[in-house]
Amino acid sequence: MSCPFCNPETIAKQKIFETENEYVFYNLSPKTKGQCLVVPKRHVEGVRELDAEESASLMRTVGFVSEKLDGYLHPAGFNYGFNEGSIAGQTVFHLHFHIMPRYVGDGVEVSHIFHRKPEDKIFMTDEEMRPLAEEFRAIF
Repeated sequence: MSCPFCNPETIAKQKIFETENEYVFYNLSPKTKGQCLVVPKRHVEGVRELDAEESASLMRTVGFVSEKLDGYLHPAGFNYGFNEGSIAGQTVFHLHFHIMPRYVGDGVEVSHIFHRKPEDKIFMTDEEMRPLAEEFRAIF
């Protein structure tokens, strides 16, 4: 299995926080400043594979991370969500819940929140990711 969210290098580079059940990653291809992913530590592809406690833990972590981002960034709002299955736009087949702070004039179209065509993705380099990951680690 070659899952980037299970890869120790990804975890070391992008992790800004963790709980017993989840990692919180700074998104490698953020659409807005502060966009994070809440990722179950147990490898599952979809939400239906989570048991009741894992689901509850995931949502508690989403709420906690959102509070931290709100207090630090003061966005105008948030988009939350996940894609399940390639037809729905899932490109990494490990469940991950997006938390996207929204800002007035950020230019993100609501109809394309969490899905991009592969050719439209721009990924940060390690050098670009490092200071952002460190910045957001400091708020937890």
